[in-house]
Amino acid sequence: MRILILGLDGAGKTTILYKLQVGEVVTTIPTIGFNVEQVTYKNLKFQEEELANAILVVLANKQDMAGCLTVAEVHQALGLDALRDRTFQIFKTSAVRGEGLDQAMDWLSDALQARK
Repeated sequence: MRILILGLDGAGKTTILYKLQVGEVVTTIPTIGFNVEQVTYKNLKFQEEELANAILVVLANKQDMAGCLTVAEVHQALGLDALRDRTFQIFKTSAVRGEGLDQAMDWLSDALQARK
């Protein structure tokens, strides 16, 4: 299975990737271009492939910071009401604290298994 992690500069994409891949926060520098990595979670290997029918997981990261958007605000800002034929879920996360990542990956694993 393939997965795409997409977000604004400084959103924590690389921190999330390495927290999932090696289980710890790794000091990162701004990524130039993109990373292609393999993450194994509950015996599923995730990589990046055709995303036409992809399940969408939104990680509302940096929830440990004051003034961060709520799930409802992220939902509205991304215009997710317009997604009628897409399975999606938003999760509050903090990559540096490791919060919310397991819940998001559990949900994604379950959603992918249900699709089989």
